[in-house]
Amino acid sequence: MGIDVNKDGNVGCAYYIAIDETLHIEEDIALGGLEAVETLLLRIQPTTVIVPNRAPGALVELLEKDSQRLDDEASNPERGSYILRHIVSAAFDFENGRDTLANLDLEPPTPDHVEVTPAEDDMIMSLYSSDHMKLVRLAQMINLDSHLSIGCAGAVLGDIERRRIAEVSYLGSEERGPFQVLSVKMSTPEDTMLVSADTLVSLQIVQSELHPNPQLQYSGNMGSKSKESLSVYGLLQALACTAQGKLRLRQMLFRPTTDIDIIEKRQQAISVFLLQENQETVATIRKLLRKVKNTKSLLRYVKLGVDRIRGQLSVRTGEWRALVRFVMASVQIREAILLLSGYSKVDVLERVINSIDPREFLSIGESVLKTIDFKLSKENGKTELRPGASKVLDELRQAFSRVCRMLPAVEDAVRSEVPLWAARHIHYCTIMLQMGFLVAITLNEETGEGVYSGDDTMDENWQIFFVHENLAFYKSNRMLDLDHHYGDLPVQISDEEINVMLNLAAEIMVHETCLMAVSELFGELDSILALAAAAEKYRWAAPRMTSSNIVAIADGRHPLQELLVPSFIPNDCFLEGGAGLDDSDAGNCVDEMDDDDPEEDENVTVTHEARQREELTEDAFTEDSCTVRGDSVVSEDRMEGPSMLILTGPNNSGKSVYMKQIAVIVYLAHIGSYVPATSAVIGITDCILTRIATRETVIVDESAFLVDIKQAAFTLNFATRRSLILADEFGKGTSTEDGSALFTAYLVHLLDMGPERPRVIVGTHFHDIFENGLLEEREGVGFAHMDVKLNEEAEEMEDEITYLHKLLPGRGESSLASSCAAQNGVDPEIIERADDLIAYQETNEDLEVVCVGLTEKEQQHVGVTRLRTQRFLELEIPGQNASAKELDPLRNMLGGVIYQEKDGMDEIDGGGFDLDP
Repeated sequence: MGIDVNKDGNVGCAYYIAIDETLHIEEDIALGGLEAVETLLLRIQPTTVIVPNRAPGALVELLEKDSQRLDDEASNPERGSYILRHIVSAAFDFENGRDTLANLDLEPPTPDHVEVTPAEDDMIMSLYSSDHMKLVRLAQMINLDSHLSIGCAGAVLGDIERRRIAEVSYLGSEERGPFQVLSVKMSTPEDTMLVSADTLVSLQIVQSELHPNPQLQYSGNMGSKSKESLSVYGLLQALACTAQGKLRLRQMLFRPTTDIDIIEKRQQAISVFLLQENQETVATIRKLLRKVKNTKSLLRYVKLGVDRIRGQLSVRTGEWRALVRFVMASVQIREAILLLSGYSKVDVLERVINSIDPREFLSIGESVLKTIDFKLSKENGKTELRPGASKVLDELRQAFSRVCRMLPAVEDAVRSEVPLWAARHIHYCTIMLQMGFLVAITLNEETGEGVYSGDDTMDENWQIFFVHENLAFYKSNRMLDLDHHYGDLPVQISDEEINVMLNLAAEIMVHETCLMAVSELFGELDSILALAAAAEKYRWAAPRMTSSNIVAIADGRHPLQELLVPSFIPNDCFLEGGAGLDDSDAGNCVDEMDDDDPEEDENVTVTHEARQREELTEDAFTEDSCTVRGDSVVSEDRMEGPSMLILTGPNNSGKSVYMKQIAVIVYLAHIGSYVPATSAVIGITDCILTRIATRETVIVDESAFLVDIKQAAFTLNFATRRSLILADEFGKGTSTEDGSALFTAYLVHLLDMGPERPRVIVGTHFHDIFENGLLEEREGVGFAHMDVKLNEEAEEMEDEITYLHKLLPGRGESSLASSCAAQNGVDPEIIERADDLIAYQETNEDLEVVCVGLTEKEQQHVGVTRLRTQRFLELEIPGQNASAKELDPLRNMLGGVIYQEKDGMDEIDGGGFDLDP
């Protein structure tokens, strides 16, 4: 994998997958920065990363964080996941990469139109010249404007070419070796939701942890060192049956789409799989998929054929058996699909049916079964060919059998030719691969040769070939005559076996394209079956996708949190982002089903009717209710609702879980999955941006507050009206005053975007920004809090609060931090002291004076002073020109302020009050 970042923060990337022999090129990511690099590392999971020598220091620091070091050992739990290498910057040059790509021997796809390279890109190149036509073909496959990524592609191609040359040189073969590039694919962010690494981690889309098995954790296999922990991907991949399906699920999760057609096709497939009449057939298909291995690895062994250095068959019997299972299961899966009700409406099922020719696939299996004897291969521990696989091989085997039967006679002949004392040292005669006929003689350990070596016979050509254990193996003239007469039968048999297997491999490779395509289709089919299984198992419903800029969810749940608690309280949500400057898509729902055949829609697309309410309220978010009710209709007219929902209230009440569940539901909807809700209408979202998890590391010298600021800046730079932004307690890493000011400015900036404002959910404990009027009530802002039940009569403080986890309209007045601390085991004295300090703050006391430590008399004086001040402020003072008579009531009131404490306090005088007018 090659990565490059320029001074503007643009990111380029290209990577090579050896098993696919495919070079993947990402389009340049404008202003992506390190966030984009982190996302690419999570998605691609490279084994080697190359960067130019001129790479920015921040990029190098990020990559070194999880790279292997020279002193890393296999048993080191901190061992990195990839090798980081620095190469010369010239290798990342755009023109070098472009020319290298153009010279690849590839078959470009047939385009609808020819895209000619602009003249300014290459002034010297003549029109219709050979080089020019190569660039024209290259432009049909990739976007030549992605200069950084094309430079990375050139660096990757150069690196794998060096590896290929080294491998071919080591094998000593001029034939096609490893590290070939058969195809080039370019990934484009078009119609793809932008997902940052912070979003993936914060929402627990993917989350890995070290494997609990130390042997796997520290093995040399990079893919085995970690396992997927509790995450959305972990939840879904456990339901997939094949390696291809797991990989396809991961690709779907890392590339959520914004194409409504793709989303609806996947939902359509899920709905067919969930039909009651299809349940038995779907179970059969899943059972058959478990027998299917990834044919990419199978065909890779088939391509290699045999190991010519050792002259042995390199394709293991298990690989051939897996190939037979694949073709047989493919035919059975095709037959099962034809039994599904509504299969013709599912695109992936139609492609599977059209891609599998039963006769072709059965002929592949028959060829393998006629060639390889699996039962005998299992008994002998090596690949054995069946009789009849080759006429020449059968004749050689018969000849070898005759030779083996004559070996006892040969042994007797040799014994008769040697002295009697030597005859007892001749153990047997044998025939070995590439050595021919040999005589086994007892070994003389002192000389290292045989006890007898033909010295007493007329045969002077006894030659020792090798020593094994207590035997020395010799070749005599008789053995040479046998070699000349019968030839080296074992070598001939081995060569013929190799020829048979090569012919079989060639016969199989004729169908390579078809087998690979079907394997890919099985991965896609398995991934959608996994989504259907999740919908059935976890009671998910189909969301309605729309181009309207809304998020409307009824009874939404967090798919991971609900697995960890006895009961989960669902909550609703309604948000409406800006309509855009042209207001072109306001209220334009494009997700309605085809009305041409309502019966088919009802049978095919509507599942779990008892769980799913398709309609949502128009006035779902009002002053009286911040919930979405599932018993009314999404109107074609524009719905009114807030673009920003501000969550306040107690700690530990479920605000963060609520924020994440909304984002996860939106995320799942964009991969075409059903969602954990009763019903939902989801507007197309171009990116989900989060400021939730503060990911700190000692490797990068950044404070927690700086990390938060960078995450917030990333959301502001990339936010559009189609974005969903989550910000949980932004500003908490600095002083209360500075944090409140930054948080307020952050919200105001998003609201001031007007028609371009995104959908935002924020959580905060900065109550002062509302109490002090820093954020005034305005259009587009909604307030909500999580319901709690307070019991002031509870004997224990930890029993004072009960969290109900239900979203209610309005702003929560308190965070109830003391009660939360008490429930989590904080010492009561600490909590009592904290409550006192809170009380002082509420009365605007000087905490510095309060915390100094006053004597009892000083504390009494402070109390009296506070009381006097309070009473004085309650007086109604007459005007400046008031008469003496009018001032009499004032004198009486001031006299009432001055009193004597009769409960042990010393007598207090007027305290300096002048009662004279």
